[in-house]
Amino acid sequence: MHRLLVAEKFSAALRLATVLSEGRAKRLRADGVSQFTFSRSGDDWRAFPLRGHFVNLDYPPEFNDWDRTDLDTLIDAEPVPTVTDPTTVDALRRASDAMDEVVVATDYDREGELIGLEAVRVVHEASREAEVRRARFSALTRTELVDTFDHLGELDERLAASAAAREVVDLAWGAVLTRFLSLATGRRGREILSAGRVQTPTLALVEDREREVEEFVPSPWWRVVASLAIGDTVFRAEHVQNPFHQRDEAEAACSLAGLATEGWLESVETDEQDERPPVPLNTTLFVALANRGGFSAARAMSIAESLYRDGLISYPRTDNTAYPRTLGLRRTAEALLESDLSEEARLVLSLAEIRPTRGRSETTDHPPIYPTGPARKTDLREDAWRVYELIARRFLATLSPPARYHLTTVRVDIDEVPFMASGRTLRDPGWRAIIPWDREGSTLPDLGSGGAVEIRGIAIEEGETACPPRYSQGALIQEMDRLGLGTKSTRHEIVQKLYDRGYVGGRQVRPTEGGRAVVEALQVHAPRITRPETTAELERGLDAIAVGDATPEAVVSESRRRLREALQELEAHREAIARWIRETIAWERDHGPCEKCGAGRMVLRKSRRGSRFLGCTNYPQCKNSRQVPREAFIVRARASESSLA
Repeated sequence: MHRLLVAEKFSAALRLATVLSEGRAKRLRADGVSQFTFSRSGDDWRAFPLRGHFVNLDYPPEFNDWDRTDLDTLIDAEPVPTVTDPTTVDALRRASDAMDEVVVATDYDREGELIGLEAVRVVHEASREAEVRRARFSALTRTELVDTFDHLGELDERLAASAAAREVVDLAWGAVLTRFLSLATGRRGREILSAGRVQTPTLALVEDREREVEEFVPSPWWRVVASLAIGDTVFRAEHVQNPFHQRDEAEAACSLAGLATEGWLESVETDEQDERPPVPLNTTLFVALANRGGFSAARAMSIAESLYRDGLISYPRTDNTAYPRTLGLRRTAEALLESDLSEEARLVLSLAEIRPTRGRSETTDHPPIYPTGPARKTDLREDAWRVYELIARRFLATLSPPARYHLTTVRVDIDEVPFMASGRTLRDPGWRAIIPWDREGSTLPDLGSGGAVEIRGIAIEEGETACPPRYSQGALIQEMDRLGLGTKSTRHEIVQKLYDRGYVGGRQVRPTEGGRAVVEALQVHAPRITRPETTAELERGLDAIAVGDATPEAVVSESRRRLREALQELEAHREAIARWIRETIAWERDHGPCEKCGAGRMVLRKSRRGSRFLGCTNYPQCKNSRQVPREAFIVRARASESSLA
């Protein structure tokens, strides 16, 4: 029997062929594509690597002229598939000749299912009778792959249809909104203003948080604190009413306590507190954790996908936060004995019983992200090791017992003015032995059970309430997840797109003035585009296609109806939107007179490679320019809604 195995990438095809052939696969270069041949169980196999999607949806040529295309007509236009990688398609077609069976081994998610279906259609052009089977796996390990290929399933055409419908929906929203904004503001080429079904509500989240920060009015507070001692032991106590919101009340409490010559230790209470281990990692939690470690969302996912293809971690695109019962947790921990985390693995393996934590999200497609093989720091790049270590430590922590703390609460009477001190001491590290606490907690020395307390000093501390924090990339993706914006596979790409478009900047995500101009104009004149509810409802429709509760035609039709309503709002306020965006972007671009020629002005420009720089408007007579980091283009002033009228 002749079987064709279709993988999504070269590295995946190599690993699949290596494992299934037990290392005896032969590399074959045919029709410009490297492939692998091997024998297994008496059958002849050929592993063919794709390069992701080789079919792209786009509108027919008659819709390419932006000026002549009516946007209302574009909403109903049917996109057509276009082959973007003809070399791979031709090679796949030739490799499919005389095949009895094609096994789809692309990533098991919506995109992977659609890529697999696209490949099957090409295979059937050469071998119409070839049977179609599906290999579903969550880790590129020998054990899982051998079991998967011994129990092949069927291609999920409903899942592929959901992905295909998403492409149609996103193309329409992106094309119509982007063309409207760009044409209305007169921006073409590299200067177009993009908008989208998920991108724009995400940008609105960033803008709303920036507005909260700007409008935040800090409130002053005062704290009355005492430095106390019993013998040589000094500790800090605070007034029980802290913080005070009126200075005179704080001063009165401080003055009253200051009259005392000594305090009295009224009580010492102790208690035990458990800190529960973290839940298993899904994609959203992983990106947030990696972002706190200094990785951008896109970079973290790129490294995770590379580790997956190397067989070191499970599939990193998952919503699941509960390990399936079939996952051998102890066996997985035992494998880490061969890694640089062997000591941590021994801690887990020494437990009489392993009881993993569980999160609220439980799905059946893929398990949470976990290490599937041992790794050593010397064998990986530094950034790859950091991501692997983060995942492996988190996995071991989820199998560990709680951390246990000893709590102490002390009450001190200072001339009938009550003060209190508290401390926390780690008694049993539990999972904290694997992921140490990165902040030191306050501790209290042994103060006995009562008696006189020496007063070393009483003072007032003052400060202000802090403004809401800006989103980190990880926190933004968590908020997108909560609101139903995008999917586990696309959220990090959407955030990166906001950076690439110049709509946001900085490690703490802040809108640029240009990004702010776009989203504020839309919030005022076409608010439904910026609200997450519209996108979330469409996401639910796309999910319904995957389980057979809705048809692609119905979901696409509903999307077009909503898009048409949004376009009507935009057209009704076209001039106001265009004026606001043009004026704000022009202000952002102008960075003052040229310091060399004096006749021109230094304005923001883009190079052919997309990088930003300041150049003189008197070019080519004056060639003054300088590079400027992205952080220089963050918000410089608060926008005024009155200008939108």
